[in-house]
Amino acid sequence: MTSTPQTTQPPPRKHLLDVLRFGAAFAVVVYHFTATPTASQYWGTEVSTLFEGLNQVSRYGWLAVEAFFVISGFAILWSSQGRTPAQFTGSRAGRLYPGLWACVLATAVLQTFWSGGRELSLRDTLLNLTMAPDVFGAELSQVVYWTLLVELKFYVLVGVLMLFGALTRVRALTLALAWPAAGMLVQGFGYPEVAEHLVVRHSVYFGIGMVLFLLWQDVTAHRDQTVPDGVARRALLVDLGALALLLGLSVDRVTTSAHQASGLQGVPVHGGVAVAVLLAVVGAVWLAVQPWATLHNRHLAALCVLAGALTYPLYLVHTQFGWAVTELLSSNGYGTWTALTAATAVSMLLAAAIYYAVERPFATRLRRAVTSALTPDLARRPLTPRVPDDSVHHGRDAIAQVQQSRVAA
Repeated sequence: MTSTPQTTQPPPRKHLLDVLRFGAAFAVVVYHFTATPTASQYWGTEVSTLFEGLNQVSRYGWLAVEAFFVISGFAILWSSQGRTPAQFTGSRAGRLYPGLWACVLATAVLQTFWSGGRELSLRDTLLNLTMAPDVFGAELSQVVYWTLLVELKFYVLVGVLMLFGALTRVRALTLALAWPAAGMLVQGFGYPEVAEHLVVRHSVYFGIGMVLFLLWQDVTAHRDQTVPDGVARRALLVDLGALALLLGLSVDRVTTSAHQASGLQGVPVHGGVAVAVLLAVVGAVWLAVQPWATLHNRHLAALCVLAGALTYPLYLVHTQFGWAVTELLSSNGYGTWTALTAATAVSMLLAAAIYYAVERPFATRLRRAVTSALTPDLARRPLTPRVPDDSVHHGRDAIAQVQQSRVAA
């Protein structure tokens, strides 16, 4: 990473990273529908019995959230390159808030017709629109929204660092290592509440993603011979050392989380299997950003980009609507697999509707408005070219990507 913003053309989009993100979101959907105690309430029976075979796998679906954090660490560090703090803030606001607002309001409408879901007050509903209802003690509109505040804290840390200059290699590596270390120190000194605010349980995953980005960047520089060989080798050794340290910490985190998941679900969730899944995720992220991971078939590329675009709204909207469909159909005698298929299909259709009706037309407008508000002289300054914006729950406009693919083809 250089000490000044990059001015080169954006690198090719990593289509397999889009696929990986969508796969993680789909894993969360299946987990919530077939493995959680809440799902058992709507099915009317224990999901571990109802989905005996599928549950053996879906009980590990909570690891998809850790996968999101790893991908986010990689993608946010990537997307910050060549951006000013105002542009970075605008990109995050434009990508996150339109979809969130639509999901919160849609869920509020659902709650007026369905008594089985979370019945939020008007105050709590409005506070969910902030993306940080936890801060105000409000009930979450949908269960997955707790992760949004975790992501938001990461964005704030990155944004604060950008205020002091470009996000250089040293600053990025410091954030990746110091954030988990600070949380552990605070926890060790007997301040678990403060450690929770520092998201000590999840910061290590963002760190892994950031170090993967540095490693990817340094491997690329070494392959392209854009830096002296000795410098490249030292950088790679530092990257690998930092990655090994963070992976070691993550093993402890995942093992502890697996034990907690066993208690939550009431079924065995093996720590060794959870660790293997996490390591597979890290390996998959690395493979997804290799040069061959960019698809040149425009139709396949467009499909991957669309999958990436649907990831965020699918993640946000699926629980309450999916459980409503589950309860409606299962209580009226429909088969288990019919109800599960319908709940998943409704979640996908709602995600598509939110993307096409809300995110696509309003995300760019909000991004520009926020960037302009934070940069009054924006009209007089040239914008810096940016790299693709492929964060955990986030991606660039799918139509723009399809058009770019067609032009390239």
